[in-house]
Order: sequence, then C-alpha cells, then structure tokens
Amino acid sequence: MTSPASDTFSFRAGIPADAALLADLGWRTFEEAFGAANSPEDMAAFRPTMYSVELQAAELTDPDTTFMIAEAAGEAVAYIKLRSAPAPEAIQAKRPLQIDRFYIAQQWTGQGLGDRLMQLCLQKAQQQEHDVVWLTVWEHNERAKRFYQKYGFREVGELEFILGRDVQRDLYMQREV
Repeated sequence: MTSPASDTFSFRAGIPADAALLADLGWRTFEEAFGAANSPEDMAAFRPTMYSVELQAAELTDPDTTFMIAEAAGEAVAYIKLRSAPAPEAIQAKRPLQIDRFYIAQQWTGQGLGDRLMQLCLQKAQQQEHDVVWLTVWEHNERAKRFYQKYGFREVGELEFILGRDVQRDLYMQREV
C-alpha cells in the first residue's frame, strides 16, 4: 500500500531556471508560517534579504547547496534547501549537512509531504556520508519543533534571528546520521 504523499507528489532537483519560482514559493510559505506573528513592516524589510530572485539564482549555482522541489499536478508546493558547509560551533559534527529551508505551502501540510521531504534530507545525508544533519527553528514554532523531534533532532544551542528590526531567538537542532 502506498501513502498519499507518494501518489500525489513528485520530486526534482532545483535548477538555475527555478530562481523566480523559489523566490516566490519561499516568500509565500514563509509569510504563511510567520506573517501573523510579525509586523508587516518587519516582514517587508526581511523579504529582500532572503527571497530575491537574484539571491535564489546565486544559491542555485552554489556547489555546496542543493534544492529539492516537490510538485503536485505540475505545481511547486514545497522545497528543501540543503547546504554542505562548515557549521556553527553549537553543531558537533565532522561532516555536517544543514537543512537550510524546509518549506511547505500551507494547503499541503498534513498530507505526508513533510515526512517525504525529511526522508529525502536524511537519504542525501547518508549518500553524501555526512555524520550530522542540523537546522534552525524559531523558538515559538512548536509544530516544527515537534516534527523535527519526531525525527530525532535535539536542541543544541540558540542564535539571534533578525526579522526586519525584530531580534528573535532561533534554536539549533541536530541529529546524527
């Protein structure tokens, strides 16, 4: 028996031509997740720092960065961004892999897509012989924290996250591969 996610979604690697798609989907999913908890001014100030087409284009050509895009009926509905790069001191690893973004359009949450994306992340980590997978999560994002804990991630530190003029607290989480 197959899960609904395996029947509904297809997955593909991001390519340079996806820069505008990722800028739009990234911002839309970020706004869905965090817009209600933050001021419109802080959200507007933050958008160009992370979701410009130019930044996405640069990230898509970075050899240390991999994007995987999930599609339903030919429409991009989620994506992950993985980075193979040195980790901050809080992360104890020799060969770390960062889940830099893990974004799902709100209408597609609760349908198994998050599980499928996490499985892709962990498969990539194994295939590339990473010893630790790590990420950051907003301290108030309880749903995301529970999801990551389900996959064995644990809190290992914290950092400041600046959204516009608002200084927030994110948590470092990691799990061994």
